[in-house]
Amino acid sequence: MQTLDKPTMASELRAMAWTVLLVPACAWYARSACRRLRPGLPRLAALAPTFPVFVYLPCLFNSLHFRLFSTFFHTWLAINKLVLLALGIRPLHPSLPLVPFVLCASLPIKLRLSQQPPAAKRSPSSPPPPPLADFLRPCARSFFFLSCLFVAYPHTGWLPVYAVHFLYCVQVFLTLDLVLSSVALASATVLGAGLERQFSTPLAVASLNDFWGRQWNLMAVDLLRASAYEPVRARWGRDAGVLAAFLMSGLLHELLYLYLTLRRPRGEMVLFFMLHGVSQIAERWARAAGLWRPPKVAAYLLVSAFMVVTISELFFGPFMRAGADVRLMEEAAAMLQLIMGVSRRLLRPFGVVLSL
Repeated sequence: MQTLDKPTMASELRAMAWTVLLVPACAWYARSACRRLRPGLPRLAALAPTFPVFVYLPCLFNSLHFRLFSTFFHTWLAINKLVLLALGIRPLHPSLPLVPFVLCASLPIKLRLSQQPPAAKRSPSSPPPPPLADFLRPCARSFFFLSCLFVAYPHTGWLPVYAVHFLYCVQVFLTLDLVLSSVALASATVLGAGLERQFSTPLAVASLNDFWGRQWNLMAVDLLRASAYEPVRARWGRDAGVLAAFLMSGLLHELLYLYLTLRRPRGEMVLFFMLHGVSQIAERWARAAGLWRPPKVAAYLLVSAFMVVTISELFFGPFMRAGADVRLMEEAAAMLQLIMGVSRRLLRPFGVVLSL
């Protein structure tokens, strides 16, 4: 979707139509099958035919943005949720009504307590889900700041490379927060209930443990905790569980690299996440031993520098060598121009003139 001409848009709309048809059909089938089967191998075998569908869905899209989010929503989250469902582990449960089940299976959302089965409920001390306004505000905020970034990017040539990559980090967060908050807002409107936020304040953390455990992409954190961390920790201890979760995340990001670049992964995503897993364990050990207690400002600067350098070298590097960053920026700019053009037409009868 580098240029939003009619053939390109028609192709993406066809891909969306197939997605809208196939995903609910697979979710309906999974719910029906699990109502008849006990958790375990029979349920897993019954759900296995849906996995190739979710693996193939990102290939329907030409746009890297749509391919990215289809990979995250379907190939990553949906398959993970269905595997956990086959084992009788939340967040999905066959007793959920059909619409909440389909939305929870296909989108990165967390259902409110009253809509979850008893086994999936949180502890009484957990905070209540936020109201709808808490999703509307980040949508507006992220769109505004993303617009500012796209206006500023042509004038960033004088900045050091790590400063530009820090802006990339900000862009990634704002894009994900915009999309996930929009999805949650639409889902909450359909369900008539508030849902949990997927991000807190990941750009203002002074601890790797806080960033990965309580601030960044909390839906993925919950699934990695259930599918990798908890089983491994129960057998080999906490540190092994942390490494298992980061290893699985690294492998899933290698898959994302394959979808976006159509190139064979070289292990840099795994190296990035394993480095952060080891660093998170080392940070926790150092805190427990009293060796890591810097002032909050110093801790923020050190953690931010570590994040930017490692993301720049090991995470952004492979995508930039493949030219994915250029295509993503072109797509985002084209989409922003499309949104602004539509907004101008809608607001023109009211005498409002937009310029960007």
